[in-house]
Amino acid sequence: MAEPIIVKEYAKVEINDSYLDKLQAYLKCQKLESALKVTRHGIKTKSWVGVIKYKNLHLEILPKLISEDANNDKKISEAERSIILKNLIFMLSYTKNLDIKTNDNAKLSTEKNPFIEILIREFATSLFEALKRLTPKRYVREEENLNYLKGKIKFSKNIRYNCTNQAKFYCEYDEFSENNLLNQLFLFVSTCLYNISNNSYNKKTLKFIINYYSDISFVRFDKFKVRKIKLTRNQELCKKSFNLAKMFVEQTSVDLSKNKFENITLVWDMNKLFEEFIFELIKRKIPECSPIAQKTKRLLRSTQETKRDTKVDILIQHPQIIIDTKYKKFTDFDDITSADIYQVTAYCLLHNYKRAILLYPQYDKNVPDICDYQLNCAENNYYIDFCTVNLKNNDLKDKEVQNSIIAKIKSIIGN
Repeated sequence: MAEPIIVKEYAKVEINDSYLDKLQAYLKCQKLESALKVTRHGIKTKSWVGVIKYKNLHLEILPKLISEDANNDKKISEAERSIILKNLIFMLSYTKNLDIKTNDNAKLSTEKNPFIEILIREFATSLFEALKRLTPKRYVREEENLNYLKGKIKFSKNIRYNCTNQAKFYCEYDEFSENNLLNQLFLFVSTCLYNISNNSYNKKTLKFIINYYSDISFVRFDKFKVRKIKLTRNQELCKKSFNLAKMFVEQTSVDLSKNKFENITLVWDMNKLFEEFIFELIKRKIPECSPIAQKTKRLLRSTQETKRDTKVDILIQHPQIIIDTKYKKFTDFDDITSADIYQVTAYCLLHNYKRAILLYPQYDKNVPDICDYQLNCAENNYYIDFCTVNLKNNDLKDKEVQNSIIAKIKSIIGN
């Protein structure tokens, strides 16, 4: 796989390739048209981060608001890239978007395609550990022309195949077999990942899995076929491997001639990720606040039209505060838009809360000194605060870093 073009969010990349229109059509097909903006001179990244590979174009988009330098024009060093990837992986795992660990992935940050190699290692390692304990088996419906009776006779096919040979029976039966859809999915994904990985440890582990599944039928999967697979209770051990395999199949396209992933779109919206990360922090570290995520309420009374429903990012019940996360630049009062104020005002009126907080990630080293504001209305007891949390750390996984973020959130809520 070619080396990626490394950029941050909201950066311009000049590309004169003729297939940019096809790239936009591909993203639309994947329902990810908002991830990139295709322009006449190339592409412009938005708030989506991750990996996008289409034909010869390979982009690695990194978040700029969890790194020390928010400048897009500066070339990203290997050290900064490693820190950003580590923090991004931690945020994805903390919010349960990905069930992955960051302990063993430090060495992979120097790889040519570290983000993909980290995900491949997580899949290969989790499946390898699961297979050491058991091989997922399941009852599979089989049809076969036999010399003996097994299961039940399929009379229509028995007449067709055995009209002249009364010694055979065309039977349908259930076989408790390893050759089921789940193992076929694991074999398919392992084969595709083996052909795109450049890491020796990943290739070695995937090769072991492929050899282990030597008796399993090779079946190609698409996103529609993979959605039919449901884990049984005795297959829960493979849940992590299944979720990663499902993600690879649903967010990629396969080169059928070479059995490898050709086009890859493993991306996440940082707006959503920032909101979920803050909610998980409050939920785990300040449970007495009784936070609720995505609280829905109808905007208009006596209507069945759900399109007018509103969803509050985070609803704090003790004390009663609405937190609306905004993943955008915030350095002074000019960065605050009227639309954001209208939005939280509507939330306060609908839920009968008197206080709202617009929460931003810290953009640079200087913390904006903006006081809380009172809403200019007949009732003078509605207040809106504008605050930031600092995600620019070398290791978000560090307990002290998390405690400092929680202390900041506590002070915001307490004020």
